[in-house]
Amino acid sequence: MADIFEVGVVGSGIMGAGLAEVAARAGHHVVVRSRTLEGAEAVRDKLVAGFDKQIAKERMTADERDEIMGRVRVTDHLGQLADCDLVIESIVEDLETKKTLFAELEQIVKPSGILATNTSTLPVVELAMATQRPDKVCGIHFFNPAPVMSLVEIIQPVTASDETI
Repeated sequence: MADIFEVGVVGSGIMGAGLAEVAARAGHHVVVRSRTLEGAEAVRDKLVAGFDKQIAKERMTADERDEIMGRVRVTDHLGQLADCDLVIESIVEDLETKKTLFAELEQIVKPSGILATNTSTLPVVELAMATQRPDKVCGIHFFNPAPVMSLVEIIQPVTASDETI
């Protein structure tokens, strides 16, 4: 199995910001994509504000914040996810919207890249079947708030390979 170096996060809501924080804290380079650059920049600003609170409480240093944030990029272009090893979407809970996104991601993300959803309610297999790489699609459901909860549910649709999981 290939190592995960770069993680893409699609969605700039509460969960998207949390996923970006978890991945960046774990040492991964992170690309946060939102429909608007303002939305993506808001994620970055939220992360910095949260880290600044931790600095004020002496739970983190400014150097640690800067190191983590040095691994985070924001964008409004899906094309910036092309080199990601793992892309996790956290957009609106609408099956058709997610299927459309997965079909787009499949055309953009490198063939070895894993496409994941953060959904807890929609059938992951239907998202997998919206792509030509159903073996590389899975669910990675983080519980909210993602940076605090150490619980993650992994969903393996029948289409996903063991290597993907």
